[in-house]
Amino acid sequence: MINFISSQDFEKETAVLQRRFPHFSEGLDSFKRICEKHFHPIRPQQVIAPGKLHRVKDSDSCTVWKVEMAVKNLKSNQFPRIWFAVKGPTLVFLCARTHIDNYDNNEVDRMALDISTSFF
Repeated sequence: MINFISSQDFEKETAVLQRRFPHFSEGLDSFKRICEKHFHPIRPQQVIAPGKLHRVKDSDSCTVWKVEMAVKNLKSNQFPRIWFAVKGPTLVFLCARTHIDNYDNNEVDRMALDISTSFF
């Protein structure tokens, strides 16, 4: 079983995304079920396609990832990007952005790494 934790930044960002995209919460719940299998600490199964899951940084403390999370009624190029860190049975959601808002990928990568240090 995976322990899901959300950073304060993630909570704020997802509140905005939930207002903009009514099916965002369903997408996040579905993603959590997928993560239960993909990041299982004992018997992981590759469920997320390698083209959708990107490692931001791997260190002794944790691994930071970003993924394109599917959301109903959005085109694939509109899917929100979710940054999260994994260590053992703990998965921490760090940041959420969408390309609709034209974010700077490198800046969000740095922000996710900074937030991850407060958890691990």
